[in-house]
Amino acid sequence: MAEDAVTEVAGTVPVERSVFGLDEMRRPGEPERPFWTELPMGGDPVVVGVSTGRMLSNAPSHEALVELKVRDQPPPRPGPEFVPPREWAYTSGSGQVILCSLDGPELRIDLAADTAYVLRVWRKGGDSAAERFEELAGSVYPVTGLEEYRFLFTPVPGA
Repeated sequence: MAEDAVTEVAGTVPVERSVFGLDEMRRPGEPERPFWTELPMGGDPVVVGVSTGRMLSNAPSHEALVELKVRDQPPPRPGPEFVPPREWAYTSGSGQVILCSLDGPELRIDLAADTAYVLRVWRKGGDSAAERFEELAGSVYPVTGLEEYRFLFTPVPGA
């Protein structure tokens, strides 16, 4: 049995005005598609579009822990404190995925170009982030630890 190939990057990402996103570098001649900042800003906490995604927090400016992972096999759920994952069909363009704050790129991970994936997103702490932000605002800077996000890209076999 072949080993599961895993690539991952993790870090702290500034969430400004309650939002951050996933996008990919554009290639010359690639068809136009919305940037992550052009996806709907209301409703669901996570919205995924064509080679892009938008995350909406219940708390304003803070720092979230984020993990981006590419893995051949889906892993078990990260823990009971994480909301069960939502999943979307995701087709890479250039494959150069960047996680962005409103100020620009924060983390980067590479996918295979022009490849079909399943993108799963786990979220922890999102429902109580606003209340915890209010408790910490003015007494702690930077505000961290309110939310955690895990993004998993799993290639679709034979696609």
